Amino acid sequence: MNIDLRRHALPVAALLWSALTLAVIAVRPMTPVDETRYATVAWEMYLSGDLLSLHLNGALYGHKPPLMFWLIDLGWQVFGVNEWWPRLLSGLFGLGALVLLDRLARRVAPGREDIGAMALLVTTGSLYWMVFTGAVMFDLMLAFFVLLGVLGIAQAGAGGGRRAWFIVGAAIGLGILTKGPVALLHLLPLALLGPWWLAAPSEPATASPRRWGPWYRGVGLAVLVGAAIALAWAVPTALAGGGEFGREIFWSQSVDRMVATQHHLRPFWFYLATAPVLLLPWLFFPAVWRGFAALVRAERTLVVRFALAWAVPVFIGFSLFKGKQIQYLLPVVPAFALLAASGIARLKQTRRWELVVVAAVFAALAIALLALSRQPRVAHLVDPTDQPLVWLTAIVLFGAAAAVAAGPLRDRLSSVATIAVAAVALVLGGYAGVGRAIFDGYDITPVSRYLAQAQQQGRPIAHFAKYHGQYQFVGRLQRPLEVIMAPESLLAWAESHPEAAVVVYARGPLTHSAGVQPQFTQKFRGRHVFVWRGADLAGVSEHWYRAPTEDDAEGS
Repeated sequence: MNIDLRRHALPVAALLWSALTLAVIAVRPMTPVDETRYATVAWEMYLSGDLLSLHLNGALYGHKPPLMFWLIDLGWQVFGVNEWWPRLLSGLFGLGALVLLDRLARRVAPGREDIGAMALLVTTGSLYWMVFTGAVMFDLMLAFFVLLGVLGIAQAGAGGGRRAWFIVGAAIGLGILTKGPVALLHLLPLALLGPWWLAAPSEPATASPRRWGPWYRGVGLAVLVGAAIALAWAVPTALAGGGEFGREIFWSQSVDRMVATQHHLRPFWFYLATAPVLLLPWLFFPAVWRGFAALVRAERTLVVRFALAWAVPVFIGFSLFKGKQIQYLLPVVPAFALLAASGIARLKQTRRWELVVVAAVFAALAIALLALSRQPRVAHLVDPTDQPLVWLTAIVLFGAAAAVAAGPLRDRLSSVATIAVAAVALVLGGYAGVGRAIFDGYDITPVSRYLAQAQQQGRPIAHFAKYHGQYQFVGRLQRPLEVIMAPESLLAWAESHPEAAVVVYARGPLTHSAGVQPQFTQKFRGRHVFVWRGADLAGVSEHWYRAPTEDDAEGS
């Protein structure tokens, strides 16, 4: 049965979203250090009932705003504490973003259902978007509020008046409560560039000349509404937490991370270099580049100017910041999708060789996966007994390649849909295959449960080196861990707490001078985590003196 994708692209995208979200819930464990850290902040909120001040391992936590934690806590109040709700919550915001993108495309490309349909499929089928679907992180939630604000700006451009600017203000405020003032960077440039993109040829010829004073007053109104929403939480929280905590909320969350950070330092070209992977497979689809070339030659329409005004300033801004993470640009994936869709829509048709190029990329990924799984630096992440899972993913990749190469050429939209479905199948195959093997090395459930038993027995727990809260939620721990950074201090603490559980790490096995064994051992990310009895720690070999190598900075 043929599906009219012009009219039903959103249900198709929602179906693909559902498959991705369910796969994440079924297969992916809470992954250290980011997902487990954020789940722990929500868990400590649930335990304390304190909705104002956030805590991590019992200490005030000012690195992130509260909205995601509030919503996780709300779901736990309804459904009970579980791991699936935080993942489903993230997935629901991703689905909501697709709904908003559908409405936005209808607004900025009226009468061009093909552009809206392709934009939805390009977004859904981008590796960038798929990997973060269901992740317990802030980025899809922020993308939702960015799209809400972008839609509000588009409505203001169509004469939506003050109501549209209130929508933009609500999006700014809720975006700040999601991930901080970075929400302004995603929305303000588009609003400030209104005179440029509204001058596009798609603007009705009968429209009267605009007066830009009211437009910029509307922008100011939106900023004030957003600031009021954000400050309603930030001010009382800063007053309750003290001066240093207030500085963390008002300054470190934004300016420090953009200008003065010493974490995630990458060159200005980092996003440009990673774009082919993040936007896989679309930048390997020659029709996208032919479409971009067609856009360069053609007169700029409203949708093209709008997408450029949305994406380019954000891309340049984030490229100039010192700290860079791949997820920072996730909210502009729909802008790229609108540009790609607008370009492809200008082509007469897609060609068979263009589908073959994408198929060749999928096949090359399968071959690379099989080769890398046997390399020593990668093989330690996959147990030899899990090699059939690696082959399962490779077979799915080869199958996706074959499906794309033989895909229909009825029209441009059908080719885009074939690639999007194949890309989703690729990720699902990765989750079912090699993902299951690799995730085992990141699953800290066993050690977390052991620490929970130790707490229930009344034993204190110490953790050597920086602690990201990774065991609190997964083990449902009720009390904070004692974090000790210096080996000498840890040895002294262990001597005074002989029955304590002490968590240390090492690249390989640890030996004890008297042959005593650790109380618990687990492989974790290419090394081992050990739990020793406090009285036994002094006799352990010194290999644990080297602290874990995880980045101490916030991950998103």
